[in-house]
Parts: sequence; structure tokens; C-alpha cells
Amino acid sequence: MESYVRVPIFPVIQFTTPKERGKTPVPMIPVSFKFAGREVHVDDVLDCARGVSRKAGGRGFRYVCKVSFWAGDKLHTQNSVAWYDDFLQEWFVEVPKDRAPADWDAATQITDLNDFYVA
Repeated sequence: MESYVRVPIFPVIQFTTPKERGKTPVPMIPVSFKFAGREVHVDDVLDCARGVSRKAGGRGFRYVCKVSFWAGDKLHTQNSVAWYDDFLQEWFVEVPKDRAPADWDAATQITDLNDFYVA
């Protein structure tokens, strides 16, 4: 079984009137976040539910987001998962341990957004 680590992300948050997204009222919506030194735009939050990160550890809100980002001269769009750990008050994504060097610094070493791609 592949091992995963938590890699922090740094989102721009929009606080909203709580509204239903999936099973859970969502008081905040990520608008964009920094990951691997690039800005990732959140086009939509497709689902938000309380959950447990079994891959990297942690608990809180699991956001399934439709995101878009530029890689070279192409615009890419995909569904991705971001977590908000409400106990530690930290946003993160799960990344395979072999893709995250031991000395990574705030996700700047991770360059492939497919590490947290949702099929």
C-alpha cells in the first residue's frame, strides 16, 4: 500500500452564508490556493462533507473541487480533493510520500497536481 503525507496548501477563502454543498453546510469556500508554487483557481466546490483522511491522517472537511491551473501554455481543469482540518485549523492535500522529498518546504517541491487528482 502506498504511503501518503499531508502537504499544506495556502488558500484564499471566501466566507459565505452557510449553504448546502453535498451533505454538509459549508461556511467557507476556497476560491484559490497556492500549490507547488503556482496559483490554482477553484471553479466550483462539488461536494463538502466531514471525513477522515485515511491516507495522510487527519480529520475535518473534505472538499471535492473543480480546479483549473496553467501548465506551460495550456489551461488544465480537473477535480481535486482539498482537506480542512478544523482541529489544527490547517488546509492540506494528500500526496504520495515518494513524490514528497523529506526536505519539502511548504509544497514548493511538489510539481504535479495529479498527485491529488480525483477520477
